[in-house]
Amino acid sequence: MADVFISYASEDRERAQELASSFEARGWTVWWDRKIIVGQSYDQVIEQELEIAKSVVVLWSKDAIFSEWVKNEAAAGAERGVLVPALIDNVKLPLEFRRRQTADLVNWGGDPTHPGYLALCDGIMSQADNFTSALPRRPPPPVPSGFPHGRLWILCTIAVIAGALGIGVYWGLNRATQPTISHPVGTSADKGTIEIADSVAGTYYGDVISDSQGSSQPDVTVTIARVGNRRVRITSDYERLNATEVDLTTTGNLIVGADGAATLSLDMDKNPPRLDYNPGGIAYVGLKQ
Repeated sequence: MADVFISYASEDRERAQELASSFEARGWTVWWDRKIIVGQSYDQVIEQELEIAKSVVVLWSKDAIFSEWVKNEAAAGAERGVLVPALIDNVKLPLEFRRRQTADLVNWGGDPTHPGYLALCDGIMSQADNFTSALPRRPPPPVPSGFPHGRLWILCTIAVIAGALGIGVYWGLNRATQPTISHPVGTSADKGTIEIADSVAGTYYGDVISDSQGSSQPDVTVTIARVGNRRVRITSDYERLNATEVDLTTTGNLIVGADGAATLSLDMDKNPPRLDYNPGGIAYVGLKQ
């Protein structure tokens, strides 16, 4: 299973190879059609890799927009929710893909600090649930010097873990004795209906994972305030996330924008709730505080 599947027109093979090399330098596994083994069925192998890749990066160019292969692979990635598009030429995208946030690699020449390249990498990493194995791994802490074979250090570590487990077991048993009450979005046991806006209102802390006019931005705060029963006002400390008001509706435990003015989705099944907000040109992901 590859971390990244690269879809591209055959005319853009060199640029795809350059991008594949840059991803592999970051420690990600990459699949593209140069890796097909002699004797394998071309379309069968591509379909298999496309279905299991953790993210699908599509390189849109003057040739790619007319390639049925590229459009089909992009559609497959979009259907699975793992599509991460990028422009390598200034072209008008096929209609079904124009509303998606797209990284700008038109002038990218391999620079790992290029804003468009960083936005593309952030878009790939935003596939958090799929991409756990590709996250950088921290090396284990060094064994302190002065202890033969580190045995005292190991004993201390075991003692800390045992203490934490004991606290966890006590907390779990104590919590198990308390009644659990679950209410779907929009209800309350003591006061009837809770308006949607009240469920959404609050402070969210997270990252701008991509910006069409710049790079990603960590540690961004978004504040949502109640305006009406189903209407909220959204502000942020990120200057390009302008203040705006959005009408809301629900789909199960998912709260979404209703008027199309901004793309907003709040997943109430997450704990804490997760906000995905894309008012156009910017993609933000944050957790409720």
